[in-house]
Amino acid sequence: MDDDDGDEAKEAESRARTHLSNERTFLSWFRTALALLALGLAAAQFLSRPELGVPLVRTIAITLIAASVFTVLAGLRRYAQAARQIEANQFRPSRASVVVMAALLVGLAGLSVAFVLLVRR
Repeated sequence: MDDDDGDEAKEAESRARTHLSNERTFLSWFRTALALLALGLAAAQFLSRPELGVPLVRTIAITLIAASVFTVLAGLRRYAQAARQIEANQFRPSRASVVVMAALLVGLAGLSVAFVLLVRR
């Protein structure tokens, strides 16, 4: 076996591991989206008490469900982008998706704080 064959095999194995890691990262995005979806449905079901105010509960539920759709689409976009970069051997980490998801979480946290303060009255 030639040294070049060994290097090619190692490179192919490394690329396969990198693609598998990319898939695991997408599955993390997917699990997060699924959790947001479940939380949105739970909010719609369990918070639907007349004293809480239907518009507020509906807003929270829709926001969580919309966040789940956004999350899975952002994860899918990032997965496809990373797969292309891995194949081209030009991988670059995505800062934008991290910042957007952090901002989304801060927004959801702010909505949650507002909800808790309104319910505590």
